[in-house]
Amino acid sequence: MKTHKNIEIGALRVFSAVAEAETLTQAAERLGITQSAVSQTIKQLESQTETQLVVTRSRPIKLTPSGQVLRDYAFQIINDTQRMLAHVRMTARGGLLPLNVGMVDSFCDVAGLQFMQQVNPFVSKLALCTGLGSSLSQDLINRNLDLLITSDPIDEHPWLERRPILRDPFVMIVPEKFAQDGAATPAWLAENVPFVHYSKQSRLGALTNLIARRLNVELQTVFELDSTQTLMRFVQSGQGWAITTGLCMVRYPELLQGCRVLQLANGANARYLTMLCRQKELGTLPDQIADICRTIYSDEIVPQLTQIAPWLDQQAYAITEMPSI
Repeated sequence: MKTHKNIEIGALRVFSAVAEAETLTQAAERLGITQSAVSQTIKQLESQTETQLVVTRSRPIKLTPSGQVLRDYAFQIINDTQRMLAHVRMTARGGLLPLNVGMVDSFCDVAGLQFMQQVNPFVSKLALCTGLGSSLSQDLINRNLDLLITSDPIDEHPWLERRPILRDPFVMIVPEKFAQDGAATPAWLAENVPFVHYSKQSRLGALTNLIARRLNVELQTVFELDSTQTLMRFVQSGQGWAITTGLCMVRYPELLQGCRVLQLANGANARYLTMLCRQKELGTLPDQIADICRTIYSDEIVPQLTQIAPWLDQQAYAITEMPSI
């Protein structure tokens, strides 16, 4: 009996997961199936294409040149299929689609309500999810989210569309007793005052370490926290100083009492929030939503930041292009 040559879309989904994973087990976990099912699918594809596609003995697993060709086609076919389904559903609903949006909690806490109110007229149903950035990123990759607003551009997935949203500057929060009347520098603080650090497993924690290396300072970390609110409470109580962002601190203005918000390297360091989605699935909706986010930031959030520290007006702003590195 001849091997059936028509490749099913389900098999391509499995192969795409394998292409992005380090092991077959990891791919199986992401798909919610057994490793045996993944292995059988790969063997079936290799039989249909009459060539080896995956080098499974390497760690991480690697694709052969033929596998790399199939991967590119698989990504394209899966995206085309999703666009087809989206178009059909949109037509059936009179041009409106349900939308699942992921958003980092620092932006959601200050912009979530306005976002929901302004985006709702463009969709048939709107769901907003927040949480850890890494979890949300995986949800987007796994197609559980349609859009994601995040500080992680997920550069390793070139098939995603990216729309820059805003620049969120890093600042220092220092108890008044250590602020030296606003003249305290990162170098002096790092040498003389304990440091309250974001969890090093978080993106903010990783960016904090990057900033410390740029400034050539060694932080005396005494507490490591994964909550901005808790971090600011520790600073307010005089336990140490911290580095955070304007978007994070603006959520808790009451926790700035007794503290100074100081510039960090004249505003040279910032994180950038970007909106990510899969290519060409949602028509012009991503552009509309990106504009809504930029307007909310410029009109609603930046004025709150400048009330805390007027100089933030020059450091916090909406963007349409990422800065050159």
